[in-house]
Amino acid sequence: MTQKKLRLQIITPQRPVLDKKVDFVALPAYNGEMGVLPGHTQYVAKLNYGVLRYKSDGREETFAVMGGIAEIEHDNVSVFAEDAALENEIDVEEQKQKLAKAKASLSARDNEVDIELAEMEIKKALLLLKVKSRGPKF
Repeated sequence: MTQKKLRLQIITPQRPVLDKKVDFVALPAYNGEMGVLPGHTQYVAKLNYGVLRYKSDGREETFAVMGGIAEIEHDNVSVFAEDAALENEIDVEEQKQKLAKAKASLSARDNEVDIELAEMEIKKALLLLKVKSRGPKF
């Protein structure tokens, strides 16, 4: 007997990131991680910055998701993210440099520094580094 699958789609304003049949999805919902299996009830969830995980054929993959919404309907999980990055797309050195630059701009206390933007850059770099450090799971 064939096990039922979910169709996971991850879409950003820049590009479609993923369209794949999967066994399970864990979403970084605003109020905590949310698991989705085939047969899940219809639902719309606000997404936080966080790690999106999915399992397919015994293998777990991770993404960094930077906010957005997820719509669950009829075994389809559609993630409309502000931005998303696959684990293998993340350059550790680049993210460490962005993190250092954002921290330095905050500590400079310059009136021309956009504090909100610097804090967002820190949050994004830390998330990407977290996803990269998790590595592929089997």
